[in-house]
This record gives sequence, C-alpha cells and structure tokens, in this order.
Amino acid sequence: MKPICDVIVLTWNQLNTIREFVDSFLEKTETPSRLIIVDNGSKDKTSEYLKSLKGSDIVKIDIVLNENNKGFVGGMNQGIELSDTPYICLANNDLTFTKGWLREVISVFENNKKIGVLNPNSNSLGLNPDKNINLDKFAENLRNKYGETFVEMPFCIGYCMFIRKEVIDRVGGLSEEFMPIFFEDSDYSMKAQKAGFLIGIAKGSYVWHEEHGSFGHMGKRQGKIFRKSKVAFVEKWGRILRIAWIVDNHKELLDNLEEGINLSRQGNYVWFFVKDLDKTKAEIFKENNLIEHSGVNFIKYNNLFDLTFKILKKKKKYNPLISDNRMVKYLFPKLGYNVLNELAKGKIEKIKRL
Repeated sequence: MKPICDVIVLTWNQLNTIREFVDSFLEKTETPSRLIIVDNGSKDKTSEYLKSLKGSDIVKIDIVLNENNKGFVGGMNQGIELSDTPYICLANNDLTFTKGWLREVISVFENNKKIGVLNPNSNSLGLNPDKNINLDKFAENLRNKYGETFVEMPFCIGYCMFIRKEVIDRVGGLSEEFMPIFFEDSDYSMKAQKAGFLIGIAKGSYVWHEEHGSFGHMGKRQGKIFRKSKVAFVEKWGRILRIAWIVDNHKELLDNLEEGINLSRQGNYVWFFVKDLDKTKAEIFKENNLIEHSGVNFIKYNNLFDLTFKILKKKKKYNPLISDNRMVKYLFPKLGYNVLNELAKGKIEKIKRL
C-alpha cells in the first residue's frame, strides 16, 4: 500500500531510545506510512541497528546515514526533501505511540482542507493520563470523546508536528536561521498561518513524549543555543504578547471575539475579561460557529476591584490591555500597563517590536 504519511525521526548516539521508538511505532501504527530515520553521525552501534531494520506491509522504512551531525533543522530538512506523501510528520525520537494515533490525525486533516499543521494530543500539551490507566485505554477514551475534533493553537510544537504537503510546497522546510534547534517549530507555525493555513491540535489523537529525552545530551550548550534562537525569532516575528481584553458585557465579547482569534493567529495569547460571564468557553465558540482556539480564553470578573486583583495576580504580566472602559484606561497605566482604547494593528505591532 502506498504510504499516506512520511514520519521523519532523527537519532544521534541514542541506540536504546531509537529502538524503543521504532518498536512502538511498528506496533501501534495501522495507517500506511513510511518511517524515514535520519542518523546524525552516531558513533555508537546505532547505524548497525538501523541497517538491520525491515518494514512491513503497513510501514516502510528508509534510513539516511550522515557522516556529521546536521542538527535538528538540517536533519529534518533532509527527510522533508525525500518525502513524497500528502502529509509529513516531524517526530522526536522519545515518543511512545498509541493505537489509532496516526489515523486520527489524518482524519482531522481530511475534514478541513484549511488545516496546514497539526500536533496530536500529548503530555507535552498538558494532558497526562492517570497513573492507574493503560496508555492505550486512555487514548481510546480520548478518541471516543474527541474523535475528529480540531482546536486551533497559536503555535504547534515540534515534538510530533504534522505538516500538509501543500504547506511545504508554499513555504518550504524548516528555516535554517534556527540551526541547529529551538524555535524552528514556532517559526514554522507563523509561516504557515501567514500563508493562510490553520494550525492546531488533533484532540482525539495521543502520543506520550518523554520530554527533553531527545536533547538531554546537549548539556550546557542547550541554554546558549536556546537564547540565540529566541533572539532570531523575536527579530523575525516580534515578541509574543499576552493580551488582556476587557469587555463590559457578553455582547461586547461577541463583537470582538473574531478579532481576538486573529490576534492569536499572529502568535499571541488573548484573555477576554468579561463582566458577569455566564457561559463556558465551548459554548461561546459554538454559538458563533467558530473553531475553538486554545490561545483565546475567558475570565469572569464582577467589578473593577475584582478585575484589578485578577490582572495583578498573574505572574506573567499582560501586555497590552485593550479596553474602552474609562476607569480601566485611567487606573492601569498608573500600574505600569499599556492600555489601548481601540484595536489598532499598528499599535499592536509596535508593542511586539519593543
């Protein structure tokens, strides 16, 4: 059967890690696919193990053996150049898969042609199974509850990032300014959204990620590389904003909700503070026939004192605040907050670049 998805994974001197990855992938993947394993110049016995691998009727396996370490970006771009399937997955080598994981992601893609980049659900997105439940059973329950459900996100994360082939044809592979790693996934999310694609999560698919297992060998260099890539990202796209949007009633919320979503599609996080809010997040999106967005959230407040407390108690400061309320515009600048009395794109862009 012709593969519908190429799954690209890198390895470097982590024989046991890649062995566990391959065993899990072969056991739990039921959708025709190809596993492209790029070895970044391992000096242990990884290459001998990779040469011994054989695929199946469902999963084909191709191996790329590099003499030198090309980093995450370079190695993944090698795999992307080899890919010829409708969907491509960039996967960390410290994943554990569950039954139906790939089929569920493909279903979400095929239900909405505007979706360009997807993550499966994961502990990396804050969803941890109870210790007493089998991982496959947990994934089955999740799929039964959220099968074919798509939720937008401001950014997808590179632990297991699916890309529709049309996106790669439009914007290319991972940007080399983020060599060897870090923020390449955030950058790709921004490029895909700028090109008009939606990005987010296939809520009913689940993989377990042994976080930082892929890059634990980097040691002290990790912090330096992270800071370098972060500077490159901010210079390219501006700061990620945490926006507090204060509205006086439910109607004002609905009048501005789509604009809030658009701000999140620009890589920001938006919290609507709604006076006397009486509906859930799911209800608010549903009544407007909008796709739920994880970057847009709602907080109820009762009065100005309650609003002030809820904004000030946040450890990571909101910047800017958006409000037409005169008391808000009077009070919060005195507390060091930038308050916009209108949604002006130029002002938002200026703040992002400061």
